[in-house]
Amino acid sequence: MVQEFLIPIWPFFITSLVSFFVIIDPLGNLFPYLALTSEQSPAATRKVAGRACFYSFIILAVFVLVGRFILNFFGITLAAFQIAGGLILFRISFDMLHGRGHFNRLDTASSLKAEEYGDIALAPLAVPLLAGPGSITTALVLTSRAQTLAENLTILLATLIILFFSYICFIYANRILALIKESSLRLLTRIMGLVLTALAVEFVIQGIRTAFPLLRQ
Repeated sequence: MVQEFLIPIWPFFITSLVSFFVIIDPLGNLFPYLALTSEQSPAATRKVAGRACFYSFIILAVFVLVGRFILNFFGITLAAFQIAGGLILFRISFDMLHGRGHFNRLDTASSLKAEEYGDIALAPLAVPLLAGPGSITTALVLTSRAQTLAENLTILLATLIILFFSYICFIYANRILALIKESSLRLLTRIMGLVLTALAVEFVIQGIRTAFPLLRQ
């Protein structure tokens, strides 16, 4: 019984997990996190990390739970959003592959000042670094593809796992960066950009097939 339940949603869970891991990029957020919490005590930084990941989960969970209602309210078909979302993610992945946009969090981290923000856990850590436009778009695209309640819960589970991993990365940020050089991190981000490109194209293909059922034959 359990096996029959897990087999259909297992591929969808992997897709959700990889999509959120690539777009949230827990390792890429270490630089701005350290820059913003450099003057805080270890206990305070842990609290900031916890709140940032909690805020991010709440934001993404809202879009997962009410994503279809948002699309219906604006009269957007699921197929149209799958195509549009795929194109947006493709643009993000293109920047990742060519060292633009996505790397700004590394290149400008030294200019971030905690005193310029009211609650750094909310902004800029939760929004836009963890739960930014890319993450929200990913949540909505995955929600538009979900056919059952189990698949929607799978998206929430994938979100929770990646944000928990982000929390662990924040807690051990200094140790991680001591092991991983910035050049290696940039290389990893380029590889993730390639993965995101493939996922974005897949989202567009699924949207086209949904919009034009005859193409499935």
